Amino acid sequence: MQPIRPRESVILAEDFKVLVFWYREVLGFELTRLAEDDFHFANLETKSGIKIGIGSAKQMGLEPGNRSKASVILQLEVDDLPEFFEDVAASGANVLFGPTKDTKENFSFGAIADPEGNQWWVVDKDCP
Repeated sequence: MQPIRPRESVILAEDFKVLVFWYREVLGFELTRLAEDDFHFANLETKSGIKIGIGSAKQMGLEPGNRSKASVILQLEVDDLPEFFEDVAASGANVLFGPTKDTKENFSFGAIADPEGNQWWVVDKDCP
């Protein structure tokens, strides 16, 4: 078997420009590549190395369904979860729940959603 290497996770957007703007302005991703000629696709990356791609769902021939019932959830880790949730909520982002404390494992967690309902689980640095 050939070795596999990590690449960006790709989010297919109903409104490409709105989603690219949200990830840049709310979560602090930097735009590293933008294609808008034949198709719409953006590569974004955080200073900590998280990479995502955003493409146009329509151009891929897809019509996204109810994203709250997604079977794949992306996950982030932050140092200070309460501060992260305060910042995200202040930007108008949708906080789904949290921060919540897991007293058994001694870490905090919660979830946010982007403007199109794609969920991100967020944990603190103490998550096992």
